[in-house]
Amino acid sequence: MYSVAVGWLGWAPDVAWSTPLPELFLAMDARVEWARMTNPFGSGKQQGAKEKPGASSVADKLRAALTGRKAQ
Repeated sequence: MYSVAVGWLGWAPDVAWSTPLPELFLAMDARVEWARMTNPFGSGKQQGAKEKPGASSVADKLRAALTGRKAQ
């Protein structure tokens, strides 16, 4: 999770280490949503293309894997 916070979210290392996991998951969801909303190429969906999992489902699966709980 440290690499996600520092690399993908661009946080300082001390902030990454001190941030609780729920806040990190919220930040990841927000980053994915922002990237989706500011995509200059449209919604990214093509006709007949398989639908990709949403930001929430990816974060939920990651959260489940890290906490040892089943994804809902």
